[in-house]
Amino acid sequence: MSLDQKTVAGRYAKALIELAQADDQLKQTSQELSSLRDVFKDNPGLLSALNGTSLSVGQKKGLISDLKQGASKYVANLIQMVFDYGRINDMVAIIDEFEKQYDALIKRIHAVVVTAVQLDEKRRKEMSEALAKRFDAKEVVLDEKVDPSIIGGAIVHVGGQTLDGSVNTKLQEMRRLLVNN
Repeated sequence: MSLDQKTVAGRYAKALIELAQADDQLKQTSQELSSLRDVFKDNPGLLSALNGTSLSVGQKKGLISDLKQGASKYVANLIQMVFDYGRINDMVAIIDEFEKQYDALIKRIHAVVVTAVQLDEKRRKEMSEALAKRFDAKEVVLDEKVDPSIIGGAIVHVGGQTLDGSVNTKLQEMRRLLVNN
């Protein structure tokens, strides 16, 4: 029975977190994995080349060796193990799951914030502090987007939750209430 990608990613990520945590290498490992994910995103054919039949085994081993170049023992071992076990297509999912587990461990959240105008430093800080308090986080990573159509306020996406405080949504709600009464 073959395991699905989510299960595989969860197991590899959990094991890697435990190993890196034992040696106090979590932050470094997280940074390396983020860079590795960028390599795969910047080279969309890399995973299929490593998994496909267009390259010889020697060529694939050469690419794996290049990927491991300069990596810590944890990341280098992960790359090699994932390749050896035929799970290279799961690498980005493993990295994503590692980041998710690492974020939970250090109480970091990622929030997409949509505003009508670019946030200034004061508003950015206020937004981060409010989200940290609401979600019991020690760190908030904001991904800011500007959408003038929301008129004012903000729409915030954190995990599976959406907090919509936009003026546009409030106006639509008022219209709906007026039309239905």
